[in-house]
Amino acid sequence: MRRCLILLILMLVGTISAMACTGVVIARDGQVLVGGNEDWQRWDSWMWAEAARGALHGAVYFGYEVHEEFGGNYPFWYEFHGVNDQGLYFDSFGSPCAGLPEGDLLKARLTGSIERLMMEWCATVEDAIRLFEQYDRSFMLCTQYLIVDKTGAAAVIEGGDIIRMVGDTFALTNFHLSDPSHGSWPCWRYTRATGMLEDNSEPTVERVAAILNATHVPSTRYSVVCDLVAETATVYFAGNFRLSAVLDVAELCRVGSERILVSSLIDDQN
Repeated sequence: MRRCLILLILMLVGTISAMACTGVVIARDGQVLVGGNEDWQRWDSWMWAEAARGALHGAVYFGYEVHEEFGGNYPFWYEFHGVNDQGLYFDSFGSPCAGLPEGDLLKARLTGSIERLMMEWCATVEDAIRLFEQYDRSFMLCTQYLIVDKTGAAAVIEGGDIIRMVGDTFALTNFHLSDPSHGSWPCWRYTRATGMLEDNSEPTVERVAAILNATHVPSTRYSVVCDLVAETATVYFAGNFRLSAVLDVAELCRVGSERILVSSLIDDQN
């Protein structure tokens, strides 16, 4: 039931102006910077962290509690962004609904959250790809994931394809890199992001934030830039890139954190 609700969310997001998320990766000179704009219709975005326990990695999440406005009677927390203590990052993107690889429906049906499984058990992009490939991916017919690790590897996992980063920069919006004819193309945000990366791909938080600032839209609720080597996450709220909060990912993954409004993070550090 939870996966059906998530699929409905992504289909609904795809029908409104909030379908405008942007992701950017710069992996150069031993540095790995990745960031994303999260675009949605509600302002109450949250950060929380789950501490490492036993064999499970700790992780920091950003997302929302999904309510009955999306057709379900049981609210649940949905992780839009995450980064774990191994330096693995993900961001989920609404995308045009498309088909699955032949034979995919013969695979095991996922129960639970692919985002949490990935953060708890995976350390690299290749680990995450192997995890996704174990399952019938019908739960992500209308979504895709940007996955990045601290070695500088990056990939987009679509419902029907996987696209690995070639070179040291990458950008993603809401069309399929594997086949733009599926829809949501052309995309001015993708064109602007890739153009800015060509002009200057300095591997700094400030450069990634500048690209996110140039591609944010009125529905941008929060933005995150993660330095996967330094283990920090810099958070911005509501398209305001003048104020930010810097989070210690390693410490949050060690001790955990209750859910905190992203807006409160900014207020507390400014």
